[in-house]
Amino acid sequence: MKKKKKIDEISNAEKKYQTLIEKRDEFNSEANVYRDERDTINNQKKKSLDEIKEKKKLRDDLVKEMKQHKNKRNELQKKAKELIEFKRKKGVKLDKNLANAIEELRKSIARLEIKQETTSMKLEEENELLEDIKSRRKELKEMEDLLKEQDIIATDVEELNAKIDELFAQADKEHEEVIRLSNESQKHHERITAVMNEVSVLINEANKKHEKYLKIKERADKFHKKAMEMRQKILEIRKERRKEYVEAKKMIEEQNIAVKKALEDEEELEKAAKESVEKLLKKGKVEM
Repeated sequence: MKKKKKIDEISNAEKKYQTLIEKRDEFNSEANVYRDERDTINNQKKKSLDEIKEKKKLRDDLVKEMKQHKNKRNELQKKAKELIEFKRKKGVKLDKNLANAIEELRKSIARLEIKQETTSMKLEEENELLEDIKSRRKELKEMEDLLKEQDIIATDVEELNAKIDELFAQADKEHEEVIRLSNESQKHHERITAVMNEVSVLINEANKKHEKYLKIKERADKFHKKAMEMRQKILEIRKERRKEYVEAKKMIEEQNIAVKKALEDEEELEKAAKESVEKLLKKGKVEM
């Protein structure tokens, strides 16, 4: 009866153990699904972060290049403005009517010279006329020198205008490059922002999957713990049964030895009695 009870106890324990293992494996399988989904999302997140890193580098390189073109544009514009100011200051000395004034002065001198040659005058009047002609010739010389200077300045101004136009043209090209790089950089920045939003969503999803994984894994671990406790119980029951079996076997063996010895002792007595009878018969002392 006791033996049957032990067998039933082991059988029930093994059934419970198997049920616990199945439950553990079931929850582990479910947990692994969430773990794999989490890992897939994390891999996707890693790719997105790599893209962000790449886009940031491209954007930063473009911004760096854009700044170089912007500085160059500003420097060209600064030089052009400086030349404009320089030209403005030079332009103050220019007299647009100087050539006409020189021509009129030459005509007036010519008229005075004709008058001096063709008109009869007193000595005092003639001296005054000659002084006037001399004075006008001196003024003419000064005006002609000034005109030459103005011509040089005008040439310089033309060259300045050409240089200013060239500088502004170069500045415009640099500005166009600044705009192009700025637009391209902005596209990368917008992509970075979009991917960062995607990463934020992925992180949130991965966290949810991880929380579900931990929750289900915790349940699987509880069933695993109970299964290991039940396994230990089964091992203890089997150990106890083994001990009882060994003890019972030993008891039987000892009993068999005792019985065998008892039988051997009885055979020896019978043999000794038989030998005594035979001796007596040989001596004739025993009648049959």
